[in-house]
Amino acid sequence: MKKILNLIFGGIFLIAASLVHAAWPDRQITLVVPFPAGGGTDIVGRIIAKELAQRLRVNVVVENRPGASGNIGARQVSKARPDGYTLLICSTAQTISGALYTQAGYDVVNDLEAISTINDGPLVLITRPGLKLASVQDLIELARRSPGKLTYATPGYGSAGHMAAEALSLAADIRMLHIPYQGAAPMMSDLVSGQVDIAFDLLITAKQYVHQGKVNRVGVATRERSPLMPDWQTLSEQSPARLGNFNETSWNVLMAPKGTPAAIVNAINAQMKNILTDEKVQKKFMELGSIPLWKSVDSTKAFVSDDARKWRKVVSDAGIAKI
Repeated sequence: MKKILNLIFGGIFLIAASLVHAAWPDRQITLVVPFPAGGGTDIVGRIIAKELAQRLRVNVVVENRPGASGNIGARQVSKARPDGYTLLICSTAQTISGALYTQAGYDVVNDLEAISTINDGPLVLITRPGLKLASVQDLIELARRSPGKLTYATPGYGSAGHMAAEALSLAADIRMLHIPYQGAAPMMSDLVSGQVDIAFDLLITAKQYVHQGKVNRVGVATRERSPLMPDWQTLSEQSPARLGNFNETSWNVLMAPKGTPAAIVNAINAQMKNILTDEKVQKKFMELGSIPLWKSVDSTKAFVSDDARKWRKVVSDAGIAKI
């Protein structure tokens, strides 16, 4: 009799749970952007919020929770109720944080649920005006002649540009001097004025400076040429033996608290596929210098996990001091 009652109550619970999931969404969804308003991730978040709201027929409100390289907002979402009403726009910064921060307060792989990739923005290796290099191979040879003297500028410690330069140093077996700045603007100012030698920057920003003759381009940091600038060579092309698999980008992924029901995660992923294959949305991303990128739930999980693993190895192999 007890077993029968347990089966009955268990069945009632499953039915109730399925009804709750079936009713989702029936109220406002909060989309947390862990960076300030007006930045690249914020713009991506607002595009996605608008599109999801139209398709799900509920309000999707963007909440900016900046601080600690995105860790404050990501930590908040990791501790939120896993009911599908709190989502996160995750970025490359979150997988880097897992490798670099000793007390981030969350684990991007174990405390968050990957839903869908969103976009992928290629990085470009550029140099100061007076440093003209035919290819990345010239840079490698220059760095080897004077170990530790070639300077690379970044918008901050632990930024995508910082980690890309360290990944390049490891792959090419060279040593360069890191000059971190408080943001991309002062970094570019000193690069243009010749105070530092090289930098990795987003293609959308770098191409403006290249076209104006303010900096020189070396190559795009992706395995294949970017459809955004198909005539620009990749670093992989220039040095296939050393950099054949070199692929450094700045991406965004939609995530939720761990334990969010699979039915909800799959439903959002399906909507993201519709959004990211919409020509109007694709055009918006291309104008931002980023490529729309949809992956299935399982592929997105693997994408985030692989990226987190990669940065842990880079931090360890390069001996980068943790924060």
